[in-house]
Amino acid sequence: MSDRPLPPPPDGHPRWPVVVVGAGAAGMMTAIHAARTGVPVLALESARKPGAKIKVSGGGRCNVLPSAVDEGDFHTEGSTKAVRKVLRSWPLEDVTGFFADDLGIPLKVEDTGKVFPVSDRSGDVVSALLRAVDRAGATLATAATVADVVRGVDGFTITMADGGTVDADRVVLTTGGLSLPKTGSDGAGYRWARALGHTVLPRYPALVPLLTDAGSWDRLAGLAVPARLTARAPKVVWEGEGDLLVTHRGFSGPVVLDASHRVAAPWGSGTTLTAAWTPDGGTTDWDAHLQQGGPRPVAAVLRDTLPRRLADHLCGLADVDPSTTLGALRREDRKRLVTLLEACPLPVTGTEGYRTAEVTGGGVPLAEMSTTTLESRVVPGLHLAGEIIDVTGRLGGYNFLWAWVTGRLAGVAAAETMTDAGSATG
Repeated sequence: MSDRPLPPPPDGHPRWPVVVVGAGAAGMMTAIHAARTGVPVLALESARKPGAKIKVSGGGRCNVLPSAVDEGDFHTEGSTKAVRKVLRSWPLEDVTGFFADDLGIPLKVEDTGKVFPVSDRSGDVVSALLRAVDRAGATLATAATVADVVRGVDGFTITMADGGTVDADRVVLTTGGLSLPKTGSDGAGYRWARALGHTVLPRYPALVPLLTDAGSWDRLAGLAVPARLTARAPKVVWEGEGDLLVTHRGFSGPVVLDASHRVAAPWGSGTTLTAAWTPDGGTTDWDAHLQQGGPRPVAAVLRDTLPRRLADHLCGLADVDPSTTLGALRREDRKRLVTLLEACPLPVTGTEGYRTAEVTGGGVPLAEMSTTTLESRVVPGLHLAGEIIDVTGRLGGYNFLWAWVTGRLAGVAAAETMTDAGSATG
């Protein structure tokens, strides 16, 4: 259904020149830049209020961008060179300028390198994008649920949930993924892309908290501590540093979310995670530190650097009595303790799933699109942008950057193709 009857194509057009399916981050950016070319654009959004995922991001503050970027900040099963080419189509400094100057959203860079609105209100970002959609002249239909997208001889037919249809010359799929279903994400775009002939790589929750049911880690729930994580499969496949949060169900925090795709992906089976505890910046030589001897208890020495609960927990995992003095610490006990301090196994048994995942891994391969237009190499006239593509950024505004950049690229390309076609026939 829709809030109101869907508008017919503009006068002189047998079909809508460009229809954008989905009005999230990528969809609104697509509609803005496509409509600014002067081509009529219709954006279809299933929710009554667009931008739900933007509004809940960053704890309601919206980490709109990173402050620095390269292709190494993204994961894809395809070519990182292709990712770099897409990102360079709209350099980060230009995207930042668009938000600050064009949309009128003052931005700030925090110590973490993340970029937020000065207001710390994600709603300001959504409102500014909606105003820009309106100023550009795009038509936005909300509560407009799409049931199917089919390619015909003369273009596309989009069937709505209420049985109505919309005809389009070009379609841009910006339907997002499966993450945070409470915001309306249902993965329908993958189904349509596959039916149209695209490959859809296995999808999985990414940037997601991890679960454990071993090692009594739940006793440390609420503990936050800097750590360096290493993923092995069996060789080292990823390393990262940041805050780790122990929850009642497992592990979270920025460094865990960044590591999560290594164990959540279908190809991540058998991948192990270990943590080096680094509250002091990771400079402690634990083996030498514990060989000093003397009357101080082991737990007291660990507590000089580590939170009390973590120090006691590691002693328990090592089967070392916390009251044992350094002078009485046996070599084999010291070795076990050092291993847990420098490469502590995190017994991951799963993830919290799409319910809390910030993004979906996998999706439509970038190789099946032109990197200069994001037009499908499989289905002429179809463009894709945002989370539906098999490119996943790390935590810190990178997935929004991907949405903004790909939305602009697909929107401009789809519209300019229609402009060129009109010039050729005019």
